[in-house]
This record gives sequence, C-alpha cells and structure tokens, in this order.
Amino acid sequence: MAGSPAFEAACSALERSTKLDRWAARGTLQLSLMDAGLETGSVSAAQLRVVIGAVLPRQLKSAGVGDTGAVCTQLEQALANVDERGTAEGADAVFSRLGR
Repeated sequence: MAGSPAFEAACSALERSTKLDRWAARGTLQLSLMDAGLETGSVSAAQLRVVIGAVLPRQLKSAGVGDTGAVCTQLEQALANVDERGTAEGADAVFSRLGR
C-alpha cells in the first residue's frame, strides 16, 4: 500500500539521515504511526509532525539510532516541503458535509 505524501517524504528523510535501509525506515515510521492510531496512507504532515515529536524518538532508540533529536529535526524539515493540496479528504470531512 502506498503511503501519503507526508509518509513517503518522512521515510526518505529517515533513510537519508540514518543507517536504516528502506524497509527498516518505513517499518520504524509505521510502528510510530500505529502507536498513535494513524495509518500510512492517510497521515498528514501536521499529524506526522506530532508523531515525530512524541512517539518516533522512542522507536528510533529501539532501532539503534543515536542522535534522535537531529534525525527528528531533519524529518520535520522534509515535511515542510510536502504539498498536500491534492490529497483526498478524510471520511469525517465527507460525512460532515453530507449531514448538512
């Protein structure tokens, strides 16, 4: 399953800024999202920033990544370039319009 633009950008940044390979980087981020109750296909950049600050450092330490603060900063910078204007609306937005 393809990830959202924010997820894909964060995965690429995590892979570049650590020694994690592609699958380890994706898995680490996916576990963090699961801990937060979010999914890779629909997570927004704003949601991912919260996960990066609150959940990801613990997962990075578990994966053996040393300087988690610097890595998280690089991921947040990568998310600043994500364009989410074309992403699909969530179910809540659709159902709220239908209820009017």
